[in-house]
Amino acid sequence: MKNEFIPYEEALALKELGFDEDVCGYFGKGNKLFIVTPEYNDVIKLLKAPLYQQAFRWFREECNLLHIINIDLSDNLKDKVYVYSIEDHLGSIVDRSEEFKTYEEAELACLKKLIEIVNQN
Repeated sequence: MKNEFIPYEEALALKELGFDEDVCGYFGKGNKLFIVTPEYNDVIKLLKAPLYQQAFRWFREECNLLHIINIDLSDNLKDKVYVYSIEDHLGSIVDRSEEFKTYEEAELACLKKLIEIVNQN
């Protein structure tokens, strides 16, 4: 379950960008992840730990940035690699990635790039 939540550094960056939605995870002392039920959102004063799904939805709805993570096959058609692309609300490509060995690496890199793009604007 822990892998469903974005890492501490990205959660902190999202907070600075204005992310303030209900979550079921929080980072406590030592960046330890705690999972709770949503009714505690109003009483817990720790750093919110959104799920990847929540973070990507927030970028889509609040920042008009869409992401896509795709499989690319290498020249020998055996090795899979993953790439991401980020588009604005008009479908214009804002960024494309290099290749990553795993989906999870591409997903985290995409999240970091979304944070960077919003920080620059």
